[in-house]
Amino acid sequence: MAKVGVGLDIGTGGVKAVRVSGDKTFQVNRFAAVSLDEGALDAGVVADRKAVVTAVREVLRASRIKQKRVVVAIAGQAVVVRHLKMPLMDDEEVANAIRWEAERYIPYPVDEVTLDFEIIGRDQDESEMEVLLVCAHNDIIHSHLDVLWETGLQPVAIDIQPFAMMRGLGIEYSRPAESVAMLDIGAGSSDLVIAKAGTPYFTRILPVGGNRLTELVAKYTGLERDGAETAKETIGDALGEPGQFSPESREYQVNMGIREGLKDLALELRRSFDYYQLQHKEENISRLILSGGSALIRNFPAFLAKELETKVDLGVFDERLRCPQALFERFQEQSPVYTVALGLAMREVTESED
Repeated sequence: MAKVGVGLDIGTGGVKAVRVSGDKTFQVNRFAAVSLDEGALDAGVVADRKAVVTAVREVLRASRIKQKRVVVAIAGQAVVVRHLKMPLMDDEEVANAIRWEAERYIPYPVDEVTLDFEIIGRDQDESEMEVLLVCAHNDIIHSHLDVLWETGLQPVAIDIQPFAMMRGLGIEYSRPAESVAMLDIGAGSSDLVIAKAGTPYFTRILPVGGNRLTELVAKYTGLERDGAETAKETIGDALGEPGQFSPESREYQVNMGIREGLKDLALELRRSFDYYQLQHKEENISRLILSGGSALIRNFPAFLAKELETKVDLGVFDERLRCPQALFERFQEQSPVYTVALGLAMREVTESED
């Protein structure tokens, strides 16, 4: 019997849902997205439960997803991912020691968080091992659980956004030997992950997201928020040079705003890449993969490739996935929007293979 997974991505800008079914090959057969008003989430914590509950119910209706078992993701400053070096010990000893070790690396009292870990590798010569620690403040977890329970959904698992992004892009499955960067451009901020051989070695939240680009377009055009958002999506061109347009034209105004925001994003990325390379013996990042709604701005990958002097691609979904012909074109065009929700759904249909 084919397995079924439903991923529910509750983000600052909206709620996305994806249903995947299959066994050895997988099919995306339901998906939808619904927007959220600004302020519904605050630093990843659900701040307006009524608005989020309404959006979740709406996205399930729009996608015609009937399953009640879902996987959700949490993100934001309240989620911490750290690599630890610990003395060599067996699995049971790690489980007992990790909470004490975590106190050195997390900004919250350990009794206020939920944590998990995975042993990445053991070095017998150095008598040490590398451990991946993941923890989240209980407030962010409980705020998401409250939404699910109110909507009658059953949380199968709570994942973190960077891991879901890796899974949705197929990086967790393909495990490339080189360092690969992935950037999910959300509404309020952007999540950066750098992974090697399927393991994330660097995560960071960048303070530039789609909302910032919209604000800058509004500043230069004088448009209200909705108009600026539409102009960003329809007129915006990441490679648009000011000299191409008349200073009085809408194209000039929109692209001045986008250019300012993208320059800021490129600077944050460059700093992050430099830091990663210093920590990993000058190892080069082979490519950057983009996801998130704002990644669909015209020529966005080309702009970042020029700024960062590295290969940049728009994220496509896991190569093992299929989609019914009637949905394929729409899902392919919008797949960067659904990367995290897809990765959450894939957790349930592929977990036994990991």
